[in-house]
Amino acid sequence: MLTEDIKTSFMQVLEDGVKPATGCTEPVAVAYAAAICSKYLGSAKISSINIRVSANVMKNALAVIVPGTGEAGVKVAAAAGALGGDAEAGLKVISNLKENVLREILELAKSETVSAEVASVEDKLYVEVTIQSSNDTVTVKIAGGHTNVYWIQKNEEVIFEKEKPLSDEETAHTDFLKKCRFTEIWEFATCQDLESIWSLKRAEDLNMALAEEGLEHDYGMKIGKTLLGERQLQDLSLEEKIVVCTAAASDARMGGCQRPAMTNSGSGNQGITATVPVCVFAQHREMSDEKLIRALTLSHLTALYIHAFLPLLSAYCATDSAAMGAAAALIYLESEDEIKAEMAIKNMIGDAVGMICDGAGFSCAIKVVSSVSSMYRAVRLAQAGIVIPATNGIVSENVDDCIRDLGRYVSKGMQTSDPVILDIMMNKN
Repeated sequence: MLTEDIKTSFMQVLEDGVKPATGCTEPVAVAYAAAICSKYLGSAKISSINIRVSANVMKNALAVIVPGTGEAGVKVAAAAGALGGDAEAGLKVISNLKENVLREILELAKSETVSAEVASVEDKLYVEVTIQSSNDTVTVKIAGGHTNVYWIQKNEEVIFEKEKPLSDEETAHTDFLKKCRFTEIWEFATCQDLESIWSLKRAEDLNMALAEEGLEHDYGMKIGKTLLGERQLQDLSLEEKIVVCTAAASDARMGGCQRPAMTNSGSGNQGITATVPVCVFAQHREMSDEKLIRALTLSHLTALYIHAFLPLLSAYCATDSAAMGAAAALIYLESEDEIKAEMAIKNMIGDAVGMICDGAGFSCAIKVVSSVSSMYRAVRLAQAGIVIPATNGIVSENVDDCIRDLGRYVSKGMQTSDPVILDIMMNKN
């Protein structure tokens, strides 16, 4: 039996780790910082914008479309935040850009008054934006979380300051999750009072709406639409439906759709991967709302649990770990077998664990396809009683040990990959 303290902590983890956001969260963090700068500058004309971000933020902003602009990059994100952002809206800071400011945003972003560079910091997530007007200068600094502002300075006066998170500092929620076991997450998701977790229904509402957008309009590489072709969704197999809808949602998000995604671990694509396959499966099997809500809780909480052992940003494509949450949820929907859910997670850890994150962009939808395909395969094998033996590779007998070893592999084994990836991205011929 779970204690009330553990149940409360799980609820807090879900509240903190599953949030709506419009657009890729790294450039959105830049837009958020810029919007706060503008808030303190008022209506004064912008003279210059200087952007300094960590290597991981730069990597994830180079190619992804900033919602509502049709263009990519931290300069566009900063200009959008400065000229059309809502500083009170958090990760939805640029969800309501007006058409009449779009031209001004792009002209500013492409002008010589906006500069961007990689900051020499140890932080995986660091954003610093300085905006100067004819009279004033405002600097905003973010670290440790996409909206975690720890410094605001106007001219010579520091008007807001709190302790900057250490580059390797863990939140209380991360520390809690690292002490958990998968069986506790399973018990919480399947037994918790339904009313208290009903808010996870919003993940279905937001992310399935993105899937519809991706199938109806031309976003990104149109991967979802292309895979669907001339067929209708109802004519597809269950696996095809899952792949097509998840890819379409990612297409829309990475292609600049202004609809918000429900994120997981600060990532929209992880939120999509933890949500859409579960919803499509439940709809296909005509499951009850209660089963769906419990499955979404299991998926998102499992994804958060696994991500607790990973760096906040890294060279590892964490849609794969998010799909492990979806794998557990599909097992729950189909057979309610906790042991087989563990088998499915272990099958995935032994399968597509090495997929790199080479920045956010249109290719994310293809990576989502790879992750959910691996997930569906892992589920089918687990349901048949097939699991990769613990004698193989990084797979262990105990699923919690498997998850911890995955974190060790990503945190230590892949730490030298990011600089090489970014160098390749920024120095193409």
